Amino acid sequence: MYNHGHELFQAFHRIKKSSIGRFHKNFIHNLKPHEFFMLTTLKNLREEQKLETELNHTPLAPGVKISEISRVSSISMPGVSQTISTLEKRGFVYRTASHSDRRLVYVALTAAGKKVEADVSHSFFEIYEEAADILGEDDTQTLISLLDKLANTFNQIDKDQIDLEKKHKKERKTT
Repeated sequence: MYNHGHELFQAFHRIKKSSIGRFHKNFIHNLKPHEFFMLTTLKNLREEQKLETELNHTPLAPGVKISEISRVSSISMPGVSQTISTLEKRGFVYRTASHSDRRLVYVALTAAGKKVEADVSHSFFEIYEEAADILGEDDTQTLISLLDKLANTFNQIDKDQIDLEKKHKKERKTT
């Protein structure tokens, strides 16, 4: 049986290299990719919060918890804090400490942060729209379906790995 793992890795590497290169070339506001990702994550989490509070008729928090950003983005808390500090210095986000627990910090986009996120998103996603136009409707839908399937496969592999590690730990405890 032929091993396609290397080819798959190489294909993703070429895509990453090409898209990140375009990302930097077309970049607005000298924002680094991880900073853009953080702004987008904040925007999306805040939108989810607003929907949730409307549905549940609960008060809206003053922002998103750093721990929530860390959990959703799979970035360590120190990594999130460092990026947030950089964005805060540039005026794109602000922090608010909880009145009841000073250790709890919320982060939200400023008006400037919202504008930068929207501008960069528009610029960045134009590239993908152009690629989708070139690929055509059928190939684009096939690609999306295959990428979703691959993402689910990776998630299953991760789950299986975690389950196997748990099983080995349990076996070691019983022996």
